[in-house]
Amino acid sequence: MNFKKLILGSALAVGTFGFFACGDDKASDPVVGPDGSTPAGPEINIPVQSALSPVVVSNLSITPMSNGNGGMMGALGGVIKLDPEFTDNTQGQNYSAEVTTLIDSVKFSVGRVINGKPYEEKISINLDGTVFPTEMVSFSQKNLEFSQLSTCGEFQLYIFIYSSSKEPDHKTSLYTTVIDSLKFTRPETECKAPEPIESSSSAAAVCTPATAVYDTLTNAEGSGKTALNFETGTADNPHVTMKFSDGFAYLTPAAGAGLYEDNAQISGLLPDKTPVCKEDFARGGAQYTEELMSGLWLDVVAADGKMYPIMIQKVMKEAGSKTKGTIYLVYYR
Repeated sequence: MNFKKLILGSALAVGTFGFFACGDDKASDPVVGPDGSTPAGPEINIPVQSALSPVVVSNLSITPMSNGNGGMMGALGGVIKLDPEFTDNTQGQNYSAEVTTLIDSVKFSVGRVINGKPYEEKISINLDGTVFPTEMVSFSQKNLEFSQLSTCGEFQLYIFIYSSSKEPDHKTSLYTTVIDSLKFTRPETECKAPEPIESSSSAAAVCTPATAVYDTLTNAEGSGKTALNFETGTADNPHVTMKFSDGFAYLTPAAGAGLYEDNAQISGLLPDKTPVCKEDFARGGAQYTEELMSGLWLDVVAADGKMYPIMIQKVMKEAGSKTKGTIYLVYYR
């Protein structure tokens, strides 16, 4: 995606931000929290945010939930993408129309605050499926396993976004965006001794079987189905309606319905168990209003409270048009 933009470089170089920042080499007393605990890693070295950023964030969240294996995880949600309103002429020195602005990398760090300072936990958040540089990064189906944390209590997730504007024969402008508003709690029950194993007579987990249905929404040929009722498979009394705008596909829920990211499924993969249970899906907390991407899992909650999970299999824009295209999807009812 090309934008006409100013040259405004950050003095920060884009490099690998390690999970453990270098600490102060000076001798000092050990850091000890009020509960007598010590940090798992050094104090987090938070980079300085640039004066300008070409990046906007939408619906970022981290939600504690079961990981399906007896433990807990933090399910991420939301999107970061390039800002179409990123202005030019701020300093009277412009890029030409050949400028390319992209997100170069995204780094994560989890901090545990001790005596007012954040100390780093050794964590990993997998961004498989995202190829940098890129125009957009979705955190749907990205998780932080609580078992990686050193203890229980309150933590803060930091996200560092590195982006740049590049053009031949011009200096590259570098930007750093810091997100430090995501806090979460690992419950104390996660750190207690395990409970005795239940006997074999314990009741089996509840499973309400769900049926997969493959469908297509399209306005590419002018006569396709552009809305969908998940119970009937028709466009009558629809739960969602599709639209293409500026070359991007969207789903609009019906009045009284909601559209959410699913926090339990893996992007691009269909469940491989038999049967697939309605309990296998978990609705996220924030409404999803962004463009659709291949592999994205969503949950439509109808006005009557019934939930219909969807995976977007493929989005295809009609050549030469910004308002027509096709959405291939599979949903469960």
